[in-house]
Amino acid sequence: MLRLVTRRSVAGLMLVALIAAGCGDDGDSATTDTTQAPVSDPTTEGDASGDVLEVAAAEGDLNTFLAALEAAEIMDGLHGTGPFTVFVPTDAAFSAYLEEAGMSQAELFADPAMLQGLLNYHIVNMTEDADMVMAMVGQSFETAAGKPLEVSVDGDIVMVGNATVERYDVAASNGVIHVIDDVLLPPES
Repeated sequence: MLRLVTRRSVAGLMLVALIAAGCGDDGDSATTDTTQAPVSDPTTEGDASGDVLEVAAAEGDLNTFLAALEAAEIMDGLHGTGPFTVFVPTDAAFSAYLEEAGMSQAELFADPAMLQGLLNYHIVNMTEDADMVMAMVGQSFETAAGKPLEVSVDGDIVMVGNATVERYDVAASNGVIHVIDDVLLPPES
């Protein structure tokens, strides 16, 4: 819980610093980048300005997951009203997964049906913030893949399936993102 509070405090301070830096006028408005997706404040879920996909894109290190959603043709569903909780592996986690599986990203993306099952195992059709996830120790979520995703907590370390949650409560207008350090593998049926 201390890690959660500290991360929220750091995120809040970073947001304040970012806003303060943006308030200055350097006189060079031609270099302003207006193509970036809106950034949400992870501490105020109700005030998020983008959906889970826009917020994930703004994080900067979740691009492989987003590309996989597009390849699996399930991206449009996450633009909906939700609510969604999405456990998103980092790009590094996807690289490690591909290396361990002995395949390329193109090979993974070539099988949309398998990819849909894998990605839907990262999505829960309700909003579960970090406090709710931590309260589910020893229980499981029902994922969009229709398979259970177990939650375990050891001190301030929260795990879902085989992955550790690295960043909590990245708020979006239609749900919340928890960034994880591993690709979740659905249990065999």
